[in-house]
Amino acid sequence: MTLFAARLSRLSLHAALLAASVLIGTAQIRADENDAVETEYLDYHRGIYAAVMCEGAGLEQKGVGDPNAQQLTAAHEKLAQAISASIGDEISAGRRLELIEQAKTEIRDLKKQKGCDDPEIKRVLDIYHTELEPALAQ
Repeated sequence: MTLFAARLSRLSLHAALLAASVLIGTAQIRADENDAVETEYLDYHRGIYAAVMCEGAGLEQKGVGDPNAQQLTAAHEKLAQAISASIGDEISAGRRLELIEQAKTEIRDLKKQKGCDDPEIKRVLDIYHTELEPALAQ
């Protein structure tokens, strides 16, 4: 290998390593952003479910023949619009369903273990009351 070829090979290797580190850094930033968006989405749904569980917010259908089904649908559409306005469409529909179920399970378990006066429940209720509940009045 000539001296020129050896230098070119080292430069190519250096450039490849630099490009790889930039890609890894970008991927990490994107993963951190996705985690932040999912955490925000979880908090919104934790707040909604905490309002249902601890304050009787009336956002759950009582059965197939619930006479309030149409009003509940309208309320959920308003909440969904408020959430989408905040987080956009960065989470797939399937992942959203998983996160909603996770939020319900977490709040149900937390209420059972520590009650509605738990600081975490109060925190997500505050999110619900300040960021989501106003959308229901529109």
